[in-house]
Amino acid sequence: MSGQIPEYRCRVCGGQDATSILDLGAVPLANAFVGPDAPDADAARYPLTLVQCAACAMVQIKEILPPEELFSSYLWVSGTSATLRAYTRDFAARLAGRVDAAGGATVVEVASNDGSMLAALKEVGFDVIGVDPSDVAEGANARGLPTIRAFFGTEVAGRIVSERGRADVVVARNVIGHVAEPNDLVAGIAGVLASDGRALIETPYALRLRDDLQYDTVFHEHVCYLTIGSLANLLGRHGLAIVDLTFVHMNGGSFLAEVMHADRAERDGARSVLDLEDILEINRPRGWEGFTAQVHAQREGLRGLLDDLRAEGATVVAYGAAAKFMTMLNYCDITPELVASCGDANPRKQGLLCPGVRIPVESPERLMARDPDCVLIGAWNFRDEIVAYFRDTLGYEGEFIVPLPVARVI
Repeated sequence: MSGQIPEYRCRVCGGQDATSILDLGAVPLANAFVGPDAPDADAARYPLTLVQCAACAMVQIKEILPPEELFSSYLWVSGTSATLRAYTRDFAARLAGRVDAAGGATVVEVASNDGSMLAALKEVGFDVIGVDPSDVAEGANARGLPTIRAFFGTEVAGRIVSERGRADVVVARNVIGHVAEPNDLVAGIAGVLASDGRALIETPYALRLRDDLQYDTVFHEHVCYLTIGSLANLLGRHGLAIVDLTFVHMNGGSFLAEVMHADRAERDGARSVLDLEDILEINRPRGWEGFTAQVHAQREGLRGLLDDLRAEGATVVAYGAAAKFMTMLNYCDITPELVASCGDANPRKQGLLCPGVRIPVESPERLMARDPDCVLIGAWNFRDEIVAYFRDTLGYEGEFIVPLPVARVI
């Protein structure tokens, strides 16, 4: 199970010794949705293997694909989720309570997407600038939210410093796990951050990946899966340290680390959690034993449930065409014969086909016109929002399937 993996080199430390955690086979890119202008967008298949570095404990996918291929045109738009919109407002308000926004404090947001967080931060008084490589950055600029369309790293950080000065705050939510060169990104954060500044780094917690069986979060765009320990190792390489930690419900369970330059850090805010991670063995291969078998069992359980519903003549649809759901659909070989359609509120996805399995993506209204008996919740991290929307807004009276950690009807 362990040892050198051919052509593997850790993205953080360069180590070549790793343990294989999960092999999901060859799958299409999670955002390679098929449209009439690109009918073969999902034709290519790429191996998808999750491993853990023996030297620095970073959990990551083995395969490296060009970031331009993954992110130049990005379909996820953060503003389409009511849960996320509410979270950005709360995040901005809490940050304004700790940092003097009225005093002209500058916030740089890494991977600012459509500018939803930038707008919330600007509203409470911060001077904001975003950085995002995808085409949605153009929309943020059009809304008066200054955004550099580029991959953030040392080069962009230097540009910001020369043009705007150093940042009082850097916000990096759900981004470190998406970059093929995390050292360049973290070095950029260190370079743009004022000597007494603070970076807020939020990322899905790999402990939840393991314990809640969130294997669908593994896809090519999401290259690293962080623990407190692996993040601390990465930050330490660039003179940064965690001074405080909290945990949030976003993305199936994330941690939010407050980070400072190590020579200005008031305290070691990660020590107690690092001790807990040592007990839970999340940073050691032994802690991942049995994970593959559990994932296989989930696939069999979900397939069995959908097969039974088809045999009964039930109409099953899905909701939430998230990238993570594409991993599950392809790994479990769920096709239109089992799930007739997938609804999504994002108009950029409507009218397209899910990569690999070719399930059509429709608006919520068209989905309901199918009179479904059961709705498989693809974006399970927004389960409560989705259930409330279907019940209260769409008037749906049928059942829902929650796929993880064990497929069940609610």
